[in-house]
Amino acid sequence: MDFESTVVWIEKFPGRLHCQNGQIIEYSAPEELNGMRGPLTPEDAFVGSANMCYQIVFAGVSNDLGLKLLEYRCRAVGQLEIVEGIRKFVKITLYPEMKFTPSSKMSNLDKALSVTKRKCLVTNSMDLELEIVPKVL
Repeated sequence: MDFESTVVWIEKFPGRLHCQNGQIIEYSAPEELNGMRGPLTPEDAFVGSANMCYQIVFAGVSNDLGLKLLEYRCRAVGQLEIVEGIRKFVKITLYPEMKFTPSSKMSNLDKALSVTKRKCLVTNSMDLELEIVPKVL
């Protein structure tokens, strides 16, 4: 299975990212790196992809373990450092806030979080530390 995207950039930002799933998204470098404010940045996409993938996998895993998820909101923080002279994300911390039905098997929450971490395609494809700091509402 392959996934494909196309980038179109003409003289200045914003450029356009054409995604396989049909989305066309304007992008730019961050303001701090001579880009513009407003469009998606590669850094936002990188951290966001980890956040989205974890949520999608968690919803399926938690359901399979008897946890009926009603709401999910998650802040993600990507820690960028200079490693051997190169900028690199070294850690992403996810702060999921979750609400479940009263009949959910809450004893399975830790298992759902760890299985999700093990199964998340995007975060497992990243060379960094992933930390999960959950909160049940």
